[in-house]
Amino acid sequence: MGGTEPAPRSRLMDVMWAMAAAALFVLLLIEAPGELAGILVAVAALAGASQIMVPATSGNRLSLGFAVAAAVPLVMRTPGGAIDLVASGAVFVGGALVSWAIAVLRGEEAVISLAIALRRAVGAGVYAAILRYVAPTLGGWGLDPDAAELIGFTLGSVIWFLLEMFLWAFVTFGRRRISRRYLWLLAVKDWMVALSLLATGALFGFAYARVDLWAAVVVVAVPYAFAHLAFHRYQDARTTYWQTIRALSRIPEVAGLSPDGHGDRTSAMAVEVGQRLGLSPDEVEDIRFAAMMHDIGRVTLNEPNVIKMGFTEEDIARWGAEIIAESPYLDRIAHLVRQQHHPYRRPGEFKDLELPMASKVIKATSAYDHATTELGFSHLEALEVLHRGAAYDYDPDVVEALREIADANL
Repeated sequence: MGGTEPAPRSRLMDVMWAMAAAALFVLLLIEAPGELAGILVAVAALAGASQIMVPATSGNRLSLGFAVAAAVPLVMRTPGGAIDLVASGAVFVGGALVSWAIAVLRGEEAVISLAIALRRAVGAGVYAAILRYVAPTLGGWGLDPDAAELIGFTLGSVIWFLLEMFLWAFVTFGRRRISRRYLWLLAVKDWMVALSLLATGALFGFAYARVDLWAAVVVVAVPYAFAHLAFHRYQDARTTYWQTIRALSRIPEVAGLSPDGHGDRTSAMAVEVGQRLGLSPDEVEDIRFAAMMHDIGRVTLNEPNVIKMGFTEEDIARWGAEIIAESPYLDRIAHLVRQQHHPYRRPGEFKDLELPMASKVIKATSAYDHATTELGFSHLEALEVLHRGAAYDYDPDVVEALREIADANL
């Protein structure tokens, strides 16, 4: 078994899913014959918009397709003015099918692309159903029709976002075995981008009912363009911030005071451990930067007086924290670096409750990389070092998570 590779996934299932989606699309078209031209145009708009990505706070990328899907039920209406669920469903299914086909033609993994397409079609369908039935119910209670539709949109959008968040976390957990808590918190961070996209779609849908098509496009395009630009600028600023920290972290390595690539390897492993432990996205981001810069204090070892007086690893951590703390924005990072060499507990204590989990993660992952690269230990030998130190130096929960990740990466 150890020398065999898993058989490649059959494409038969992908073909069957595509045929089922195509059959459903045709059935929905038959049920809404008078909307054929409008449905086909909407399908093209939804599939095309789904190729335009907007960077989100979490690092994920949401598509403009959310805005188009939000507008579809508000535009697709029956002669009586009610939301046409059949026509809307045809647009969602057709858009998902075309988007999946485009993703496959681009070389993306078929099963992942299919999961994304189905997830978005299901979420949009639930949103349309809520909008269809909640607004008339509220209107029947005497509420103003416009207010009722706005409340229905708000409720449908919230449930759609929560459903999208749950399904994304569920699928990602099954594929990458990351803590569900981390994934859910990561998905929640995207609420501002999702709100912007959904509000854009709603604005178009409400405007379309009162003005002509091109006027509605202009009304929506201007505010969306500013929002899109703002999200991209925010992502560019984050990228610059990350690149600056990485450049600083490389100083000890370039000077020969730390093994080449030690900061990057420690950071990558620490992030995986933090995700496995279920830390929040903000904590994992702090771990990423603190682990990358945890050896920055070694630049002081270029001073002959420091070598002459002697130093400890705790001194290096303290000096590194002082260097990092020169930037007030990095106070949290400096705090983690300062405590990275503290044992997770001392004799006679259960554990140090004031020691951040992030510092414990950095301590263990740095020791693992040191053992496997500088000392030349094997994977098992390095883990044995950590297990022996789990009595006081290394948190057993961190060691266990690191072991699972290291085993999976072999």
